[in-house]
Amino acid sequence: TELLVKRAGVKMDGSKHADAEALFAEALTLDPTASDALLHRANLRMLQQRVADSESDLETCIRLYPNNLLARLRLATVYMAKEDMDGAKRMLDQAEEYDPESSEVHCYRGELHFARGDFPGAKEEFEKAMICDPYNPTPYVNASLALANTPPPAGQRPDLTPAVELLEKAIEVDPMFHAAYVQLGQMKLAQATDLTKAKEVVELYDKGLEYCRTPEELKDICSMRILTVAQIDAAHALHMETLNMQ
Repeated sequence: TELLVKRAGVKMDGSKHADAEALFAEALTLDPTASDALLHRANLRMLQQRVADSESDLETCIRLYPNNLLARLRLATVYMAKEDMDGAKRMLDQAEEYDPESSEVHCYRGELHFARGDFPGAKEEFEKAMICDPYNPTPYVNASLALANTPPPAGQRPDLTPAVELLEKAIEVDPMFHAAYVQLGQMKLAQATDLTKAKEVVELYDKGLEYCRTPEELKDICSMRILTVAQIDAAHALHMETLNMQ
């Protein structure tokens, strides 16, 4: 079954969902209790927007393996997709009972707060996730986004500096973490006070290109780099010293 699940994963990566579905079905026919097959098929069904089927696979996995933390976290995500925030919270509470020191549990809790628009609450959970696992880059990026989405005090302008520092920390922790380059580039470009600062964003994307792991990541950063260079070239052509068109 392990080989069938791996083959199905390759098919998923290639967007051949029907082939992946058939391989998962074959694996589960051989071993109806194969947790990896149930977990990965649940992911496939979410990609296919078959939320109820995904939920069924995850519930089966939890029934067979009550201490499977990942299944509970995935099921919390399914509940969030259904906008059942109470169900998501219940599942995260159960996950935390099994592993109180899990960075992932706090990350998911943060995402739940984020989805509700509670950005300070989200940031607090992401910070707990950092303490549990300082080498997990995800909570640094998520905390940065929570900060960026928190409205500034009345009469004050937004200060993205702390959010930028968190993204820089995420790259320090994991130089291959694609999401950090994307968010950091956008924030630094928004803060760029002159063309030199804007050119630093291009250099950041150049660094990110060295660490791309998939064609999608490569395409994503290339597109953002091209747009940034085009903005800088346009500013030069118009004899402007910043990217601000006003």
